[in-house]
Amino acid sequence: MLTIRPYRNEDPPRLLSLWKKSQQQGTRTRLMPFSMNTLQMQMLGIPFFDRRSILVAFENQEPVGYIHTTLAPTADGLNLNRRSAHICFLCVDPIYQDLWGVARALLRAGEQYLAQQGVEEIYGGSPRPSAPFYIGFYGGSEPIALFDSDQYLIQVFLEAGYQIFKNTARFHLDLSDYIPPMTSAMVQWHSRLDVEFNEMPKPKTWWEACAYANFEWIEATAFLSSLHRPVARIRVRIANPDVDDSQVLYGGTWDAGLMDVRVHPDFYRQGVAAYTLAEMLRYLVGKNQIRQIEAHIDEDSALMYPLLRSLLWSQIDTGKIFRKEI
Repeated sequence: MLTIRPYRNEDPPRLLSLWKKSQQQGTRTRLMPFSMNTLQMQMLGIPFFDRRSILVAFENQEPVGYIHTTLAPTADGLNLNRRSAHICFLCVDPIYQDLWGVARALLRAGEQYLAQQGVEEIYGGSPRPSAPFYIGFYGGSEPIALFDSDQYLIQVFLEAGYQIFKNTARFHLDLSDYIPPMTSAMVQWHSRLDVEFNEMPKPKTWWEACAYANFEWIEATAFLSSLHRPVARIRVRIANPDVDDSQVLYGGTWDAGLMDVRVHPDFYRQGVAAYTLAEMLRYLVGKNQIRQIEAHIDEDSALMYPLLRSLLWSQIDTGKIFRKEI
């Protein structure tokens, strides 16, 4: 008999086990290893973690899946938005006979919990910039929501009345012996811009301070040399999870995630973003221990696609973020 209950303090080993088993499904093999240390730092230890937001499914006392929901931040990042929420993660043991049945039951239970909190809209996944948990565990800078290869989960969301909110793309760049290509526009900016690096940028909001506290950051700001006027800023998150011997089978580790690319509107499409990002990549290569970097972008981004392609990034995955009003 299938039963579902909220998270208890005894559950971390069960969550870790289900996370590992879920990696045997589709392209989830590209998910990050999940250790007890990272579980404590990047989920249980975050100030707005609510144990009731995790629901665990059991069949004859054996854990077979779990769902993790959370409230979204307000627009200013200073509090929780009681009317908007995310389904951060949903997984089912791939050897369980009724994957669809467990996924449907967990999704219903998660929705019921959020409805009790007064939530009016639910996202299946975490659209930027409000990714609260599992940041980087799909590689890159944020959760990718659902992989396109996870067809049974996608169908479960669609059957439950969710609509596709965004299509996402995951890009990867190997930094081993990487040398950024130089265009004529980038050569011109080399003499006009000064790029300054800050390895201790301050969080911009309460939300960032809570969600990103356990990561290292590097920020690159490009200034016009003549006026010392900032024209572009790029932020990268650095992380090196501790992988124990039992997690070696996962492979595909990440070391950095591209989190933010901002350019002053007066300098759009003039090569400023490409030059500043290239300088950031040179900086990361110089640090030696940064082996690779990833990014998640909206699939229809007219700016980020050509930017990443011009610097030889490769697209390695696609996914979907869903939305539903309740």
